[in-house]
Formats: sequence, C-alpha cells, structure tokens
Amino acid sequence: MKKSDLVLTLPQRLLLLGCVFVICYLITAGLMYVLTRLLSGNALGAVRIAAVLQDVLMFIIPALVTALLVTRRPAQLLCLLRTPSLGAILGVGALLLVSIPVQEAVIYWNANISLPDSLHRLEEMARHYEDAAGEAMSMLMQGTSAGTLVVNILVVGIFAGFSEELLFRGCFQRLLTTGGVNAHVAVWTVAFFFSAMHFQLFGFVPRLLLGAYFGYLLLWTRSLWVPVTAHVLNNILYTVTAWYGVRRHGIEALDASPELWSPALTVASAVVTAVILWLLWCRRTEACGTH
Repeated sequence: MKKSDLVLTLPQRLLLLGCVFVICYLITAGLMYVLTRLLSGNALGAVRIAAVLQDVLMFIIPALVTALLVTRRPAQLLCLLRTPSLGAILGVGALLLVSIPVQEAVIYWNANISLPDSLHRLEEMARHYEDAAGEAMSMLMQGTSAGTLVVNILVVGIFAGFSEELLFRGCFQRLLTTGGVNAHVAVWTVAFFFSAMHFQLFGFVPRLLLGAYFGYLLLWTRSLWVPVTAHVLNNILYTVTAWYGVRRHGIEALDASPELWSPALTVASAVVTAVILWLLWCRRTEACGTH
C-alpha cells in the first residue's frame, strides 16, 4: 500500500485501535454480565454465547472499524484479497502435525516453570488465572456428542481462529508494517501482545512462538487467509483432541498435564518443522506493507 492510501500517523492509528478495542471490551463486559444473569441456569450456553460475543465485539469489530477509518482500501490493509496458494495451505497443515512433539516440549517446559521466592505472589496470581482459564475451557469442552464437537469446532476452532487473526495479524501487525516499523519487530511485538492477552503466564512462550509463526506466514504470503488457516487448524486439532479425551476418560482428561515425547521424536519433529518453515520461506512473496 502507498502512504497516500492511509490517513493519520502510526501513533494515531494505534491509539484509534486501542480506543475502539477498550470501548468494545467495556461493551462486551457489560453484555456478558447481563448474559450470565439471564442464563444462570444454563452455564454452558452462556459460555458459548459469551465466546462468540467476545470474538465479534473484541476482535472483529475493532479490526474492521480501524481499517475503515484509516484507509479507503480496508480489505487490502487487512490482506484479505489475496487467495492463498495450495502449497501454502498444505505446508501449514503438514507443519501442524509434524510439530506436535516439539510443541509439547515447549508447553511442558513453560507449564513447569517455577518463579523465584521473591515472585511468589506473582506465581500465585498466575496460577489463579491458569485455573480460571482451565475452568472456562472445561465448561466449553464438556459433552461427548457429535453435536457438541461440531459446535465447539465452530466456536473455538473456526470463529476464534479467524477473529483473532483479523485483529492481531490483519489489523495490528499491518498497522505497524505499513507505518514503517521493521517487519520482524512488528511480528514479535504483535506476538507478545497476542500471548499476553490470554493472561496465562505458564502458557506464554508457546503462544508467543505460535503468534510469531502466524505473523511470519502473513509476511511471507501476503494473505491473511494463510495464518487464519493455520490458526483454525491448530484450534480444531485441540478441540477434537479434547473432545476425544473427554469421551474416553471423562472431563478430568482436560486437566491432564502435558507429556514429553521421546527425545528422538522431539528432535526429529524440530528438524522437520524447521525444514517446512524453510520451504514456506522459500515460497514467500514480497512482504505485506513494505511498499
């Protein structure tokens, strides 16, 4: 995009995004409070509706409103126009599967971090947030019927994956790169906020790396649909795995601690993951927002 396609300075654009996000957050909080009162006898229904409301009001609307206000070409700013190549889609699908052992290793390491005694209060607070997030996810994932699986795939897999990518990579990252920020700085800055907004310290690093991966997919392909596909597939894999675990072992399966794969498989996973990332990089096109 040309500079003439955009209005406002970069700080003003980011301030606009932040203000719209805060307003939408407050509206979401109010609606969720009313929702929990109205559906006090249907906790599962309230959680599902709240998840959809959050995706629409906190992620989709801020991204769209900001894009519409800062440019006459919002779809191009958000990188929604380019159709992803079949090779890119196959690449992200293959990477998701082969990277499972190395992902589990990172998840295991982060989940078992112990903070120094001086940060004991911080660790207690972080564990509290982890438990609250786990309870909310357990509520959302309960049920073993095929209908439950379909609903969770739609809510957790597809809708959440699309809405988060639209805000973080499509809007936030693109505002930075079109504003002259170094592409790598933009990717890791957005990945940091993406992970931090989940408020889960003991899952921060895996989400940081995942967010950076999504960011580089956007840079390499110039299509938001590639990181959206990667994010949706990642969420669907978790949803199906969780549903299968609950179906076989009960709701307690969601509380299971991450387990390490064998060292040989983990190393092989890391090597193959690196190779696929290199192949995706080799297929890259001119990065979004540099012109």
